[in-house]
Amino acid sequence: MDFEKLLTELKKEIVSEAKKKFGSEGKVIVSDLKSYLESSKAKLKKWSLLFAQGDIDKEELEWLLKSQKDLLTMKGLVKIGVNKIKAGHFKSKIIGIVFAKLVGAVTPL
Repeated sequence: MDFEKLLTELKKEIVSEAKKKFGSEGKVIVSDLKSYLESSKAKLKKWSLLFAQGDIDKEELEWLLKSQKDLLTMKGLVKIGVNKIKAGHFKSKIIGIVFAKLVGAVTPL
């Protein structure tokens, strides 16, 4: 698994989702999303490896990802007036995208 390629694909997919969900205002949160992925990079890589080795299962991987949800700050969403409920739903969507991408990219050994 090429983790850097996976991370690049994740960034593109998440940014695309932001633009789809929030239109032109989605550009405002791109830096928040990229910051989240960069700050989570080491953990995502470690968890991907643990999952690939069979040391954790899908449920544990999902739980670990959800535990990082609060690190996904959406300052940009607040600036454009998105309420906390919508921001929370979007955060959940982002975690879901990361989970699906990791599970899809990692073939357990």
